[in-house]
Amino acid sequence: MSFYKETVGYIIHQRNFKDTSLIIEFFSQEQGMIHLIAKGVKKNKKLKSQIQPFCLLKVQYFGRSQLKTISQINILKNHQQNGLIEKTAGQYLNELIHYSLTENDNAEPLFACYENILTKLGQYKLTPLLRLFEKELLKYSGFELNVDAFTEPDNWLTIDEQLGLIETNIDSQKICKVSDLKLFLDGDTLDFVSQKRLNKIMLRTIDMSLSYRRVYARELLRSIMTK
Repeated sequence: MSFYKETVGYIIHQRNFKDTSLIIEFFSQEQGMIHLIAKGVKKNKKLKSQIQPFCLLKVQYFGRSQLKTISQINILKNHQQNGLIEKTAGQYLNELIHYSLTENDNAEPLFACYENILTKLGQYKLTPLLRLFEKELLKYSGFELNVDAFTEPDNWLTIDEQLGLIETNIDSQKICKVSDLKLFLDGDTLDFVSQKRLNKIMLRTIDMSLSYRRVYARELLRSIMTK
């Protein structure tokens, strides 16, 4: 016998299943990533209208297998992004989650950060918001950045797959200064030059954490913002 359960969260990714159904990756506040199937959703206008990205959803589901069946969805909060840049930035967050989260692995701090960023897209500068989410994602993924071992703020850092953050005097390896990363980790505002250096170390670390998987939304976001 199957019992109904409820959870709240966000749709991260969806794909077609057969002719009328969808398989959904759902980022749950309590359970991390769970996989759901919305059967016959393409013929169910009411259910289909509730399946929206960037909306906090309450989902009722049932089933004992890893793929649960949706019985009902309700929108609790709408964080829909209207601008192309904001929408693509939201897709970037979703793509990072899609590649990083494992099934039923609690990630409440990451969930809170994700929701916080969604509420701020379009209202605050985009780059610091994305770096903030990446920092929380790296912490979740076991790639947390820490500068406590470095005492000289003007020394340069690079990152190595085996050793992590290390100081370097080789010009071709220099990415950012110790002071850049420390300011960021302390929650302080960076100037333009420091922000550019920080962007490089964060994106390099994200790429390492994803095993250099291609991140399509990031490429699209870059192309939009450089036009």
